[in-house]
Amino acid sequence: MKPVIFRPLSTLLMGFTYLLSQFVDHPFLPVLVSVFAATTILSFVPYLGKVPRILISTLLILSAILFFQNGSWSAVGEGLRSNVGLLAIFIFVPLLSLPIQSGKYLDYMETIFNHYIKTSRKLYLYLKMTLMGVGSVVNLGTIPIMYQLTNTPSLESYEKTRLKAMNRGFSLSFMWSPYFISLALILSYFDVTWIQLFPFGISMAIIGLLLGVVMEGRLNHPIEITENQTDAIPIKKAQRKLIELVIIIVSMTAVTMTIEYNVDLSVITIIPVIAIIISTGWSLFYQSIQSFGKELLGYTQNRLPKMGNELSLFIAAGCFGVAILNAGASEWIIYSLQASGITHVLVLIPILAIVINALSFVGIHPIITITAMAITLSSTPIFEGDHLVLSLGLLSSWMVTVMASPFSATNLMIASLVNSNSVKIGLKLNGLYALVLWMIFYLIIVGLYFVL
Repeated sequence: MKPVIFRPLSTLLMGFTYLLSQFVDHPFLPVLVSVFAATTILSFVPYLGKVPRILISTLLILSAILFFQNGSWSAVGEGLRSNVGLLAIFIFVPLLSLPIQSGKYLDYMETIFNHYIKTSRKLYLYLKMTLMGVGSVVNLGTIPIMYQLTNTPSLESYEKTRLKAMNRGFSLSFMWSPYFISLALILSYFDVTWIQLFPFGISMAIIGLLLGVVMEGRLNHPIEITENQTDAIPIKKAQRKLIELVIIIVSMTAVTMTIEYNVDLSVITIIPVIAIIISTGWSLFYQSIQSFGKELLGYTQNRLPKMGNELSLFIAAGCFGVAILNAGASEWIIYSLQASGITHVLVLIPILAIVINALSFVGIHPIITITAMAITLSSTPIFEGDHLVLSLGLLSSWMVTVMASPFSATNLMIASLVNSNSVKIGLKLNGLYALVLWMIFYLIIVGLYFVL
């Protein structure tokens, strides 16, 4: 197999240069970040599918036209690197999956599942909690792993329950996980911190967890484990290792919160650095330097080249967002909102939700829509004091697209696993749940607006 060099090299140089620029104040470093962002997107575009290639090329062409018309070519570099901080999380956080795999935590988790899952309700609850917990760190790769772990003779007749749990558990992580791109984007543009968002985001995620149990609670069939489905790992050892995993994840999150509170650094910078350090030390606890080096090489050859759609889309969306801002989008939005009478944030949030989800259902990724909205709304004086509720509103809307849109990566992946279509996975299995949950979240946001 021919080694892949240019794409992963450009991606890693972009990520590492960005992190270096956050610690070293040198005027040349931001320029380098922009250059590596440009080489990254150019290296990936030829390998993209037809639809994403057209979409990303269109965004770049429109950005160039806007930059040219407004004589703001100096802002091109700013546009290219505007979303690189988000991509640093996207590039480096998946490294945490290496020690999770080498430490065989997934094997222990399988033992836990086989021992404790005795009813369909427990299957739904445990699987959803796992996706919301482990998935918040390992990200999208958790879905096929958990699907395979639960794809046993005893559980095969509960496929719909499993698919709902995986979709919903993963989607709820968008509300609170500092390792997700959704939080990173919001923190990049709005005057809020993760410490401010976390208590509300995690509380909303727990409400989503409970809502699913209520909506699925009427279906609670006993599950009989087949005789050949035995656990080679003692249950007590599996319990200890699972507790160990939870402690590590919670500790990482606590360290992130502590550093953000005490140091003048954004969580967007802190998380990639912690991911690199923890994944290295944790992996070396289980294997030699040589073995870890081979895993890192495999990561650059297998995982990074598959990130092309997301990396290119995020860079292009950031560039387009800066371009429309330089073209006067902020003033245009202010005028439009005033002309339409939409000057209250509680009226704006449902409108944003409709726009974000409507566009996601025709294939426009929410990263494009929300980037443009975040850039313009965060600089609009009308909503200067409403950044917290606006942030929660945008996160809630993004969560709905992940659950229900047939074009979300989550539903496309799940559909491919079960040889189904993403419309059925998204709308039929999760559409009603997503709508009810968004309404509950909106009521919470209304309450926060009047309390805070």
